[in-house]
Amino acid sequence: MQLRAARLQVVGFGPAALGIPIAADRAGLLDDLMREGCVFIDRRARGEWRSLDYDIRSNSVAGDFLEGLSPDGRLRTVLRSPEARALQEAPDQPVALRVAARFLARTAREIADYTVRFDGAHTHFSTVVDHLRRDADGLFHSRDARGRTLALSRSAVIAVGARPRADAAPRTVTSEAVLRRECDARCEAAAAAGVTIDVLGGSHSAFSTVGLLLREWGHLLRPGQIRVHTRSEVLVYRPQVRAAAADGRTGAAGGTPGTGAALATAAPGTRPLHRFAGLRGESEALYRAVRCGAEPRVRLLRHPEEADPAASPLTIAATGYRARRLPVLDACGEPLFPPGEAAVDDEGRVLDRRGRPVPGLFGIGLGHCSPAGPEGGGGDYPMAAVNIFHGRTADRITAQL
Repeated sequence: MQLRAARLQVVGFGPAALGIPIAADRAGLLDDLMREGCVFIDRRARGEWRSLDYDIRSNSVAGDFLEGLSPDGRLRTVLRSPEARALQEAPDQPVALRVAARFLARTAREIADYTVRFDGAHTHFSTVVDHLRRDADGLFHSRDARGRTLALSRSAVIAVGARPRADAAPRTVTSEAVLRRECDARCEAAAAAGVTIDVLGGSHSAFSTVGLLLREWGHLLRPGQIRVHTRSEVLVYRPQVRAAAADGRTGAAGGTPGTGAALATAAPGTRPLHRFAGLRGESEALYRAVRCGAEPRVRLLRHPEEADPAASPLTIAATGYRARRLPVLDACGEPLFPPGEAAVDDEGRVLDRRGRPVPGLFGIGLGHCSPAGPEGGGGDYPMAAVNIFHGRTADRITAQL
């Protein structure tokens, strides 16, 4: 059977991918997109959702997770769900990320169910895309490892997410595994034995991991037993440029000693732009307690040479993410861009190896960052993934379809 060319295919069905139909719904274009053909392809099984499923509190308030959905749109029923009501109970307060994860999972189910109303719209689960191919006619073919075409479309969005970066040392685990409570036995054993626990990175994930260790096994920990290694000044969230400037420098590594750099989260003036970067809430409080000596069980090491984490009995890597690779080939089978993370411009368009936008090809989420960043007023913060809740990449992509 010959495949019908859809208007769009989205490879991935995580938080960033959900931003596309949600942005279309905000613009009143969701039904048009579905009627003209919209295909989602995800490697996970239906109902398998682990995004944000961490045993910590968010570094944003609960209301931020609801803001992207239009109360008058086709997906408005999500806002009346039990998962949404759990976020609405205290919209101005941080929330357990597992509550937010359940809301995201509910949103994904609603979108998948909505696609079945249209002949040209589908959501394919448990389906692995090996590569995309852009033929001479400009159509995109997603293909599996056997070379079979899974979907055909005029435009394509890459939203395959990323994996945590992990050190190759045998005793290293990722902060993601710790926050998912997959390493409780190792963490408890290290705490009880009094051995050094090294945490690599100065991000929200790093300090959230330290917070979990203190919460669960703090009674076993000795002074200085946890060491946090950072290569640069820790960034602290501030909601407005004025507040960031008052706290030190804005938007750059480095800052006023003892305070941490304040991340610029607004465009010129005071309008909020990016609310999901820098330490905030419990993570910021813990960082400041460590800096002033009020939390003796944790030491902050600014320079990697001060200690060798590779020799530690337990090292926890909170060093960011590595993009999942999805090769994109031209009509001759040659890669359109080098292997690794695909660069995008301020409009979310994927750039080829010469830095030119590939017509009809977009990238969103982890591994696809705008070069302008928040201070440039252009795109989203680098490596920002949850495009439902912030940023303009999803809006810009849908406007070009």
